[in-house]
Amino acid sequence: MKHRISSKQIALIVLVLLCATIAVSGTKTGMVELLNPTGARQAGRGETASLNDMAPYNLEYNPASIVGITQGQIGLSHNSYIQGRNGNSFAAIFPIKNLACGAFMRLSSIDDIEARGETPTTDPDYLFSTYDFALKFSAAMSLSERLKAGLTLGWMMEKIDVHRANTAGIGLGLIYNYDYGLTFHGSVSNFGPDFKFISEDQKAPTIYRTGMEYNKDLLSVAVDYVNSKDGDSHLHFGGEYLLEQALFLRAGYMTGYDSRDFTAGVGFLYRYIRIDYAFVPYQSDLGDSHRFTLIYSIK
Repeated sequence: MKHRISSKQIALIVLVLLCATIAVSGTKTGMVELLNPTGARQAGRGETASLNDMAPYNLEYNPASIVGITQGQIGLSHNSYIQGRNGNSFAAIFPIKNLACGAFMRLSSIDDIEARGETPTTDPDYLFSTYDFALKFSAAMSLSERLKAGLTLGWMMEKIDVHRANTAGIGLGLIYNYDYGLTFHGSVSNFGPDFKFISEDQKAPTIYRTGMEYNKDLLSVAVDYVNSKDGDSHLHFGGEYLLEQALFLRAGYMTGYDSRDFTAGVGFLYRYIRIDYAFVPYQSDLGDSHRFTLIYSIK
């Protein structure tokens, strides 16, 4: 028996898909480190949303994807990548009555940046660091048998040397489970007001995403359209295969970036613990990105 989509559901889906095609342009985007998600599983599969895996780092892509959790999960992630950048994050999801709830905290940093005055010198005047920080809380629920929705509220901060700015942000997500193993989704993350850093107006690091995923037995493939970074548009492709119920093999490809395209990753599942690793190589001698995530299911 085929599922009939109500007019309300169609309106919600269309609204999210329209939002996902809005170009972010004009004012410079700030807190750019927050445009790069930290989950190793998603990174290994081309930074595509994993729509049918109720895990903590889905919060970065679409909060509606945690609907259906029956037990708590916590995750820790570390990302070491180009030009001395480091990212660490904590994520947790847990059920409260009819809601699926989540919390996410992230700190990205660049250390030992050389500061010099107007006159060139051999040695720097001093060294300083930059920080991008985010703290978010999410809640999600089912709107119907096949339609899920999620909401995220958060606070973001950027600090460069002694200068600091912060702003609030929200996130919205919808997921629709169709027939034949297909799932469609749309989301907006980090949507917030413009803010001023020193004397310059900047936009919040908003990300619009829409896409679909196909699941068949132990295989999952996905494609996402991503719009961020002053209106840059990208297509992300990825997939994963579960081998022997314990080993995930992943690969992906991203278009529209100057210095990255292919990704790869693996995941190891043992009882209540999953360890994920993603490798993202950069061109132009920028080095490589190595992402690690540890997720523990609370029984």
